[in-house]
Amino acid sequence: MAHEIAHALANHGNERLSQGLITELGGMALNVALKNRPEKTRQIALTAFGAGAEIGVLLPYSRRQESEADHIGLILMARAGYDPRGAIPFWQRMMKEGHGQRPAFLSDHPADAKRIKDIENEMPEALKYYKK
Repeated sequence: MAHEIAHALANHGNERLSQGLITELGGMALNVALKNRPEKTRQIALTAFGAGAEIGVLLPYSRRQESEADHIGLILMARAGYDPRGAIPFWQRMMKEGHGQRPAFLSDHPADAKRIKDIENEMPEALKYYKK
């Protein structure tokens, strides 16, 4: 729950909307720039642009937002009185279930192993906020 609240607090929805609009504008500009080229050339260029934008910009940015929400969520749960150390076994269970993860570069979420490592690294900070 804290992770999802963190997305709202960090304005990730607005960021994603802005990013989508900028990407769309880039695709439209490319289409206009190629207006005198053969249709097949335009299709190939626009497909390459879309794939490049998705893999090179949108997905990495989404993974950063997910990591940011994990970090903020860890702090929120600790401040709310929940033991943040519970996040590690949660992600270990998720990893054990093997819920069909894609290769990291094609995913909009960090790999479970990376999430666990990041949470372990952030745990000392989160524990500063945790009071039993």
